Amino acid sequence: MLEAASKALFDEQISCLQPSLLQLRRWHILASDFPVFDLVFGHETRPPLRLRLACDNWNELPPSIELLDREGSSLLSPPRDPAGIFNPGPHPATKKPFICMRGSREYHNHSSHVQDHWDKLKMLSGYDLGGILTQVWKAWNKAQP
Repeated sequence: MLEAASKALFDEQISCLQPSLLQLRRWHILASDFPVFDLVFGHETRPPLRLRLACDNWNELPPSIELLDREGSSLLSPPRDPAGIFNPGPHPATKKPFICMRGSREYHNHSSHVQDHWDKLKMLSGYDLGGILTQVWKAWNKAQP
């Protein structure tokens, strides 16, 4: 995909994240400069979770999602969620814990899921950037800290 088209789609989808939704969900955007989207999920009673999405070639490729602590260091131990989205890893490519969920690059390039093609999902509802983040956020809310 041309970088200009990828950036335009990225910017359009990020702009759809309304301030009222961000406030309600306690999402704090740290950076949204294509191709990086960096945000923190906040919570009243648990440590925050920071995600850094690398959206190069969006949406030809799904975003790569890095799990971080509030300060930006890699999480050594992700939360444990019932759905298993937060995989303690290590991922074969990154050697770190990862998001094992349709819509994350780490899921789609993992040997266990190479037959689950991103091309079949990328135009479906819930697989834009806001939808992918919502899925991760819902799993995080159900996870044990």
